[in-house]
Amino acid sequence: MDTLLSVLLLVSTHFLGTQAAANATSGAKAIIIDTDIKDDVDDMGALAIANVLHNCGLCDLKAVMIDTHSHYGALAASVVNTYYGNGDIPIAAIRPLTNETFFDDAMWYRSEYASKVAYNWPRALESTNRTQPPSSLYRSLLQSADDDSLTIVSIGFLNNLAAVLNTTDGPDLISSKVHELVIMGGQYPSGWEFNFGYFDPASTTKVVTDWPRDVPITYLGFELGLNVISGDKLRDHAPSDSPILAAYEWYNGRCSTLRESWDPLTTLYGILGLDGFSSLGLKSPFTYANTIGYNSITSPNASNAWVNDSSVTNQHWLKLADGVSNTSVAWMLTQLYAHDPISQSCFG
Repeated sequence: MDTLLSVLLLVSTHFLGTQAAANATSGAKAIIIDTDIKDDVDDMGALAIANVLHNCGLCDLKAVMIDTHSHYGALAASVVNTYYGNGDIPIAAIRPLTNETFFDDAMWYRSEYASKVAYNWPRALESTNRTQPPSSLYRSLLQSADDDSLTIVSIGFLNNLAAVLNTTDGPDLISSKVHELVIMGGQYPSGWEFNFGYFDPASTTKVVTDWPRDVPITYLGFELGLNVISGDKLRDHAPSDSPILAAYEWYNGRCSTLRESWDPLTTLYGILGLDGFSSLGLKSPFTYANTIGYNSITSPNASNAWVNDSSVTNQHWLKLADGVSNTSVAWMLTQLYAHDPISQSCFG
């Protein structure tokens, strides 16, 4: 990365850092992102959205938790935060750390991006060894948070959250401090999905089954993200120095930047909910697909099924609102991926 770009990004970090300080005192929605960034590029899109909306004052991004063991994940996350001027946002990484990288032995055409991004863009995090374990940072943030103030957005595996639940006072801390848990995982009304069942089905079972019942959970399932293909013509809209653009190109190969949108959609809902889109001059693309019931794990591989139960009204799964098309939501996401950090506007 050339010296001029490094200087410009550091200047951006200085000025945008003032917005982060303002967010902390303005009552902006406090967000924690828990991500498996490495194996799929949509985590990069999700972190871009979180950073853009943080800089617009629509959320206060408190931390990024990494739930996979590759040390490249935390470094790639730091690149995204640093690019948007938020290099001081804490990042925690699960131990032990490894040098594992992504290899596509399923489709045989996608490529690794995390290490390339990590070592070709400026980043505030010098080494993943300098990060806290996620369980420690979670506890610190929970203990210091106001009651009912934190929204946790899980766009990866559920091992970090299961670890918090397994501590003596973890459930009580969650019950008092967490406003909502938003999870990309499962299929609805039933099925098997990667985040739930591939890496750590036992942790999935722990979180889905033992999450405090007084804390709302909203799920975004495989079926919703599968049909929203974002990133179209990203090269035409994103700054040429964007690590988001580079990651999408490296991951997809052959000049494509298209990808399904599981994690970006989950992050967008996690920050704006159903009612926050008017702040961007937009109609909410989401609605709840149910009014009652709860999620359940039905087998050791973490397959899930929705249970209709009129006594539970604070768990939901998402669908697109009536009249909202997959392409219109994909366009919205792509505009956020392409956002220039120096732009004074929040959207478009």
